[in-house]
Amino acid sequence: MHGEPSWLFDPFCMPNVQKHLIISGKVQGVGFRYWLQTSADQKEIFGWTRNLKSGQVEALLVGEKIIVDKLIRECKLGPPNSEVKNIEIDDSEDRSFGRSFEILETI
Repeated sequence: MHGEPSWLFDPFCMPNVQKHLIISGKVQGVGFRYWLQTSADQKEIFGWTRNLKSGQVEALLVGEKIIVDKLIRECKLGPPNSEVKNIEIDDSEDRSFGRSFEILETI
């Protein structure tokens, strides 16, 4: 259980959100995915991120609502040198995630 989010093992503390994001602006070539992975790992959020050929970054965030919401707010600023113009946020039922936060190949 060491290193695992508390919500995995506590029946009273379950993840209650899965959010799918499409992040637009100057978000490729500035370390956005690596910044997002580090931020998600620090917050015990699972999911993935990847570049899209359209120039956007896509992400799936899974975890406790208050923490996922905080990371989404941080995404609006992004890492240094990024310029986030818009974030499309939708609820998701995607189950393509493990017990970590991964960087996937560009699609």
